[in-house]
Amino acid sequence: FPHHENEIAQSEGCTGIHPFVHYWLHNGFITVNEEKMSKSLGNFFMVIDILEHYDPETLRFFIVSTHYRSPLDFSDARLTEAQKSLARLRQAQETLGELSEMLSAGPTAESLALREKVKELREAFMEAMRDDFNTALAISHMFALAKEINIYHKAVVDAGIKPDGKLVAMFNDVFAETCSIIGVLEKPAAPAAEEAGDSKEAELVEMLIAMRQDARKNKNYALADELRNKLNEIGIVLQDTPQGVKWSKQ
Repeated sequence: FPHHENEIAQSEGCTGIHPFVHYWLHNGFITVNEEKMSKSLGNFFMVIDILEHYDPETLRFFIVSTHYRSPLDFSDARLTEAQKSLARLRQAQETLGELSEMLSAGPTAESLALREKVKELREAFMEAMRDDFNTALAISHMFALAKEINIYHKAVVDAGIKPDGKLVAMFNDVFAETCSIIGVLEKPAAPAAEEAGDSKEAELVEMLIAMRQDARKNKNYALADELRNKLNEIGIVLQDTPQGVKWSKQ
């Protein structure tokens, strides 16, 4: 008293919702570049300031990547890392979309074993969340699931076979469920050109991708790798798929 009561009064007075929340959690201290955030140190900023440089989903993912009771250190490096990590999950989501569009088949011994692995990863995620909202551990299981999605997609494409339809459905259900609980990737990704925000930039990226494809056709793999690395340096991630090269911004 009176801090919690004041917060309740402000929140409910502003929204008209009663009760505004059912649970209050005390989070760890927030630091900036490993220094305590304070007005006296001049390192104090608001959420609206962060959103000028990072999208809201990246900020949310950054926050829940640390256990709520642990200290949370803000820095551009850590926010950029969270942005890249979220991009990896989105890539797995897109890969899963490609699996869903393929004609499906029945199970194999390998896919049956993978079905069990998906169940285990879901339970591990839920157990982490039940253990004092351990979002950091839960997210690690999301990445493990994303890895299995990518490996299975590659195996299916390389072998030229149809995926196990029930397994793909399980992938979809568990991936969507975990994303919903964490609060990320709930909206479809914007088209790459739209993400670029500049048609000229998109045209340049497409031109470099075309140059890379020509280099690969001519077996000039050194040049192809160099072009891919250069694109990666400026935040453009390429994904080779059976439908062609897809790109996105980190």
